Amino acid sequence: MNSLPIGVFDSGIGGLTVVNAIQKHLPNEDIVYVGDTARVPYGSRSPGTVTDYATQIATYLEESGVKEILIACNTASAVALETVATKTTLPVSGVIVPGAEAAVELNESGPIGVMATRATITSGAYQHAIQQIQPSVEVISVATPLLVPLIEEDCMDEPFTFEVLQHYVRPSRLGECDSLILGCTHYPLLADQISKVFGKPVADTPTATALALAKNLDQRNARNAPAREGSLSILLTDDADRSLGIVSRRLGVRITETKKIDLSELVAPKIQSSDSSSA
Repeated sequence: MNSLPIGVFDSGIGGLTVVNAIQKHLPNEDIVYVGDTARVPYGSRSPGTVTDYATQIATYLEESGVKEILIACNTASAVALETVATKTTLPVSGVIVPGAEAAVELNESGPIGVMATRATITSGAYQHAIQQIQPSVEVISVATPLLVPLIEEDCMDEPFTFEVLQHYVRPSRLGECDSLILGCTHYPLLADQISKVFGKPVADTPTATALALAKNLDQRNARNAPAREGSLSILLTDDADRSLGIVSRRLGVRITETKKIDLSELVAPKIQSSDSSSA
């Protein structure tokens, strides 16, 4: 067993959709979540900048004393995961491969759709991951940048949100797809609305990611002790805003503490020497 926490990070608070799934499937695990709210969004930044930010946060988490790092950000998973994995001694995983696997499992014979940020679409990460599993499948990708602001402004149930979804889905070829990947960790908060407009199954990337994480921990005998409820520490690089309350309330995540960390700490984090892992 290993009682160290799991380190999770995202450019903002959208990654809490993944944390919510972890709490459901790994309820005994402690989680340290870093939301880089001072530098959100990542989706409009260059791959090099995103990689720098992701490497800083991963280094901070490792030196803070976590046992595994999960990049709960599609953009960072798409462009930075391989580099981050070379900069840390810890296992590092992302959301792209679990999302691709979930979509392929739902798919019949048609194309697979991807709704994501421009950076994630441009990276081609989902197309590559899907075609590694099912080489012959066509992938139809659509950038949907307006969805995150609608979610963070708590407009998920407003009629104009359905109009925005229709604006993205109907003129595109997404209607030809058999399954759809929500390629931004905010988007599962709109899964019901998207499913209604899309009319077909939507891959559950947060659950697929949590189950992949559970498998990783089992392979290393690294789960926490079973007879306890895990904690969730949320560390933000800017003051908490209303979007944290909106998302956490919608999801029902159990938050133990929330605090702000200075960006300078990501450059020179303090090291915790304790290691409570055991064989």
